[in-house]
Amino acid sequence: MIESPYKAATFFGCIGTDKFGAILKKKAEEAHVDAHYYEQSDEPTGTCAACITGDNRSLVAHLAAANCYNKEKHLDLEKNWKLVEKAKVYYIALTDTYRDKPSV
Repeated sequence: MIESPYKAATFFGCIGTDKFGAILKKKAEEAHVDAHYYEQSDEPTGTCAACITGDNRSLVAHLAAANCYNKEKHLDLEKNWKLVEKAKVYYIALTDTYRDKPSV
């Protein structure tokens, strides 16, 4: 959880309009993360299965809604882009799925 000052971290991503999307929004708020989600109804919110044994982890993700992120409809909005310009550190993760999508 982020300590004071709250909402020192900003997150952009895509979720579905479903139960798991609502959970992500709630958990981000509880952790004091300034989350800005692009919400869409074509795909459900992504899920991930984790197998943890001792110090080892294995993750299997179903990206679902994450593949629907639309930069022009979300990140390029003036209110969101101002947050990008204000940031001091960036972490960007893309998958091969985006290779043929012009919006990213």
